[in-house]
Amino acid sequence: MRKKKKSLKYITVTVLIFSILLGSFLIVDRRMRNVLCDYSASVGETVMIRTVDEIVSDIFYEDDIDYSDLVTLCRDNEGQVTSLEVSAAKMNYIKSQISVRVAEEIAKRERYTLSIPIGTIIGNEYTVGRGPEMKFKMQITTTVIADFESRFYSAGINQVLHQIHIIVKMNGQTIIPWYRSTFNAQTRVIAAQTVIVGIAPDAYTNVIESGTDATEDIFDFGTH
Repeated sequence: MRKKKKSLKYITVTVLIFSILLGSFLIVDRRMRNVLCDYSASVGETVMIRTVDEIVSDIFYEDDIDYSDLVTLCRDNEGQVTSLEVSAAKMNYIKSQISVRVAEEIAKRERYTLSIPIGTIIGNEYTVGRGPEMKFKMQITTTVIADFESRFYSAGINQVLHQIHIIVKMNGQTIIPWYRSTFNAQTRVIAAQTVIVGIAPDAYTNVIESGTDATEDIFDFGTH
Protein backbone atom coordinates (compact mmCIF):
# COMPACT_ATOMS: atom_id res chain seq x y z
CA MET A 1 0.00 0.00 0.00
CA ARG A 2 2.82 2.37 0.87
CA LYS A 3 4.47 1.61 -2.46
CA LYS A 4 1.21 2.28 -4.29
CA LYS A 5 0.73 5.57 -2.46
CA LYS A 6 4.29 6.64 -3.24
CA SER A 7 3.83 5.63 -6.86
CA LEU A 8 0.53 7.53 -7.10
CA LYS A 9 2.11 10.57 -5.44
CA TYR A 10 5.04 10.40 -7.84
CA ILE A 11 2.72 10.21 -10.85
CA THR A 12 0.63 13.13 -9.55
CA VAL A 13 3.70 15.31 -9.02
CA THR A 14 5.05 14.34 -12.44
CA VAL A 15 1.76 15.18 -14.15
CA LEU A 16 1.55 18.49 -12.26
CA ILE A 17 5.09 19.48 -13.23
CA PHE A 18 4.48 18.43 -16.83
CA SER A 19 1.25 20.46 -16.93
CA ILE A 20 3.02 23.54 -15.55
CA LEU A 21 5.84 23.18 -18.08
CA LEU A 22 3.41 22.60 -20.94
CA GLY A 23 1.30 25.60 -19.91
CA SER A 24 4.39 27.79 -19.64
CA PHE A 25 5.59 26.60 -23.04
CA LEU A 26 2.24 27.37 -24.66
CA ILE A 27 2.19 30.86 -23.15
CA VAL A 28 5.75 31.59 -24.27
CA ASP A 29 5.06 30.07 -27.69
CA ARG A 30 2.00 32.27 -28.17
CA ARG A 31 3.90 35.39 -27.19
CA MET A 32 6.81 34.47 -29.42
CA ARG A 33 4.49 33.70 -32.31
CA ASN A 34 2.75 37.06 -32.05
CA VAL A 35 5.98 39.02 -31.68
CA LEU A 36 7.85 37.14 -34.40
CA CYS A 37 4.98 37.31 -36.88
CA ASP A 38 4.42 41.04 -36.34
CA TYR A 39 8.13 41.81 -36.31
CA SER A 40 8.91 39.72 -39.41
CA ALA A 41 5.95 41.18 -41.33
CA SER A 42 7.15 44.70 -40.54
CA VAL A 43 10.70 43.87 -41.64
CA GLY A 44 9.43 42.12 -44.77
CA GLU A 45 7.33 45.14 -45.71
CA THR A 46 10.29 47.49 -45.20
CA VAL A 47 12.61 45.28 -47.25
CA MET A 48 10.11 45.04 -50.11
CA ILE A 49 9.38 48.77 -50.28
CA ARG A 50 13.08 49.62 -50.23
CA THR A 51 13.79 47.02 -52.91
CA VAL A 52 11.01 48.31 -55.16
CA ASP A 53 12.18 51.91 -54.84
CA GLU A 54 15.73 50.90 -55.76
CA ILE A 55 14.64 48.77 -58.71
CA VAL A 56 12.39 51.49 -60.16
CA SER A 57 15.20 54.02 -59.84
CA ASP A 58 17.67 51.64 -61.54
CA ILE A 59 15.30 50.89 -64.44
CA PHE A 60 14.69 54.55 -65.23
CA TYR A 61 18.40 55.38 -64.89
CA GLU A 62 19.71 52.47 -66.96
CA ASP A 63 17.22 52.94 -69.81
CA ASP A 64 17.34 56.75 -69.55
CA ILE A 65 13.55 56.93 -69.41
CA ASP A 66 11.92 60.35 -69.11
CA TYR A 67 8.47 61.86 -69.56
CA SER A 68 8.68 61.96 -73.37
CA ASP A 69 9.28 58.19 -73.47
CA LEU A 70 5.98 57.57 -71.69
CA VAL A 71 3.72 60.34 -72.97
CA THR A 72 3.44 62.19 -76.27
CA LEU A 73 1.85 65.64 -76.21
CA CYS A 74 -0.38 66.16 -79.25
CA ARG A 75 -0.56 69.78 -80.41
CA ASP A 76 -2.67 71.76 -82.84
CA ASN A 77 -1.44 74.07 -85.60
CA GLU A 78 -0.85 76.82 -83.05
CA GLY A 79 1.30 74.58 -80.87
CA GLN A 80 -1.26 74.20 -78.11
CA VAL A 81 -1.63 70.82 -76.38
CA THR A 82 -4.86 69.11 -77.42
CA SER A 83 -4.40 65.60 -76.00
CA LEU A 84 -1.96 63.15 -74.45
CA GLU A 85 -0.98 59.79 -75.87
CA VAL A 86 0.63 57.24 -73.56
CA SER A 87 3.04 54.56 -74.72
CA ALA A 88 1.36 51.33 -73.63
CA ALA A 89 4.30 49.26 -74.88
CA LYS A 90 6.82 51.22 -72.79
CA MET A 91 4.65 51.10 -69.69
CA ASN A 92 4.08 47.35 -70.05
CA TYR A 93 7.83 46.86 -70.41
CA ILE A 94 8.50 48.83 -67.23
CA LYS A 95 5.82 46.94 -65.27
CA SER A 96 7.28 43.63 -66.40
CA GLN A 97 10.81 44.69 -65.47
CA ILE A 98 9.73 45.76 -62.00
CA SER A 99 8.05 42.41 -61.27
CA VAL A 100 10.92 40.32 -62.61
CA ARG A 101 13.78 42.27 -61.09
CA VAL A 102 12.19 42.60 -57.66
CA ALA A 103 11.71 38.82 -57.58
CA GLU A 104 15.32 38.29 -58.66
CA GLU A 105 16.66 40.71 -56.06
CA ILE A 106 14.73 39.02 -53.25
CA ALA A 107 15.89 35.59 -54.47
CA LYS A 108 19.55 36.68 -54.29
CA ARG A 109 19.30 36.80 -50.52
CA GLU A 110 17.69 33.53 -49.61
CA ARG A 111 17.76 34.26 -45.91
CA TYR A 112 17.52 37.39 -43.81
CA THR A 113 18.58 37.70 -40.19
CA LEU A 114 15.90 38.88 -37.79
CA SER A 115 17.23 40.20 -34.46
CA ILE A 116 14.77 40.72 -31.62
CA PRO A 117 15.66 41.70 -28.00
CA ILE A 118 14.55 39.14 -25.43
CA GLY A 119 12.68 41.87 -23.58
CA THR A 120 10.51 42.44 -26.66
CA ILE A 121 9.71 38.74 -26.91
CA ILE A 122 8.69 38.64 -23.24
CA GLY A 123 6.08 41.22 -24.10
CA ASN A 124 6.29 43.34 -20.95
CA GLU A 125 6.08 47.09 -21.58
CA TYR A 126 9.02 47.66 -19.23
CA THR A 127 11.29 45.22 -21.04
CA VAL A 128 10.58 46.12 -24.67
CA GLY A 129 13.83 46.71 -26.56
CA ARG A 130 15.96 45.52 -23.65
CA GLY A 131 18.21 42.55 -23.15
CA PRO A 132 20.39 40.52 -25.52
CA GLU A 133 19.09 39.89 -28.99
CA MET A 134 17.81 36.57 -30.27
CA LYS A 135 18.57 35.96 -33.95
CA PHE A 136 16.26 34.12 -36.33
CA LYS A 137 16.74 33.19 -39.97
CA MET A 138 13.92 34.48 -42.13
CA GLN A 139 12.90 33.94 -45.74
CA ILE A 140 10.73 36.30 -47.78
CA THR A 141 8.49 35.33 -50.68
CA THR A 142 6.33 37.80 -52.54
CA THR A 143 4.29 38.60 -55.62
CA VAL A 144 4.53 42.08 -57.12
CA ILE A 145 1.95 43.90 -59.22
CA ALA A 146 2.91 47.23 -60.79
CA ASP A 147 0.62 49.72 -62.49
CA PHE A 148 0.68 53.32 -63.72
CA GLU A 149 -1.49 56.23 -62.67
CA SER A 150 -1.74 59.77 -64.04
CA ARG A 151 -2.43 62.78 -61.85
CA PHE A 152 -3.03 66.38 -62.84
CA TYR A 153 -2.45 69.37 -60.56
CA SER A 154 -3.06 73.05 -61.11
CA ALA A 155 0.28 74.83 -61.48
CA GLY A 156 -0.82 78.39 -62.13
CA ILE A 157 -2.89 80.30 -64.66
CA ASN A 158 -3.56 77.91 -67.55
CA GLN A 159 -0.76 75.57 -66.45
CA VAL A 160 -1.12 71.96 -65.39
CA LEU A 161 1.42 69.73 -63.68
CA HIS A 162 1.11 66.20 -65.06
CA GLN A 163 2.67 63.46 -62.95
CA ILE A 164 2.95 59.77 -63.80
CA HIS A 165 3.03 57.51 -60.75
CA ILE A 166 4.01 53.88 -60.52
CA ILE A 167 1.95 52.06 -57.92
CA VAL A 168 3.46 48.78 -56.75
CA LYS A 169 1.40 46.37 -54.66
CA MET A 170 3.09 43.49 -52.84
CA ASN A 171 1.61 40.38 -51.27
CA GLY A 172 4.34 38.69 -49.27
CA GLN A 173 5.06 36.01 -46.75
CA THR A 174 7.84 35.74 -44.20
CA ILE A 175 8.97 32.30 -43.14
CA ILE A 176 10.74 31.67 -39.83
CA PRO A 177 11.30 28.15 -38.42
CA TRP A 178 7.91 27.07 -36.99
CA TYR A 179 6.25 30.36 -37.89
CA ARG A 180 4.81 32.04 -40.98
CA SER A 181 3.40 35.51 -41.44
CA THR A 182 1.79 37.34 -44.35
CA PHE A 183 1.95 41.02 -45.19
CA ASN A 184 0.57 43.42 -47.78
CA ALA A 185 2.49 46.51 -48.79
CA GLN A 186 2.11 49.28 -51.32
CA THR A 187 4.41 52.04 -52.48
CA ARG A 188 3.99 54.90 -54.91
CA VAL A 189 6.87 56.29 -56.98
CA ILE A 190 6.81 59.37 -59.24
CA ALA A 191 8.06 58.10 -62.60
CA ALA A 192 7.99 61.35 -64.58
CA GLN A 193 6.37 64.76 -64.64
CA THR A 194 6.04 67.87 -66.76
CA VAL A 195 4.21 71.20 -66.74
CA ILE A 196 1.78 71.63 -69.63
CA VAL A 197 1.38 75.29 -70.56
CA GLY A 198 -1.66 76.60 -72.44
CA ILE A 199 -2.65 80.03 -73.72
CA ALA A 200 -2.66 82.65 -70.98
CA PRO A 201 -6.13 84.26 -70.78
CA ASP A 202 -6.58 88.01 -71.29
CA ALA A 203 -8.50 88.14 -68.00
CA TYR A 204 -9.25 85.91 -65.05
CA THR A 205 -11.29 86.06 -61.88
CA ASN A 206 -10.03 85.00 -58.48
CA VAL A 207 -12.86 84.16 -56.09
CA ILE A 208 -12.20 83.94 -52.36
CA GLU A 209 -15.19 82.66 -50.45
CA SER A 210 -15.92 83.96 -46.97
CA GLY A 211 -19.07 82.79 -45.25
CA THR A 212 -22.04 82.36 -47.56
CA ASP A 213 -21.71 85.54 -49.62
CA ALA A 214 -18.67 85.76 -51.88
CA THR A 215 -19.81 88.70 -54.02
CA GLU A 216 -17.61 91.18 -52.18
CA ASP A 217 -14.50 89.04 -52.55
CA ILE A 218 -14.40 88.74 -56.35
CA PHE A 219 -11.36 90.30 -57.96
CA ASP A 220 -11.16 90.76 -61.72
CA PHE A 221 -7.81 91.22 -63.38
CA GLY A 222 -7.13 92.44 -66.89
CA THR A 223 -10.78 93.17 -67.71
CA HIS A 224 -10.32 96.88 -68.30
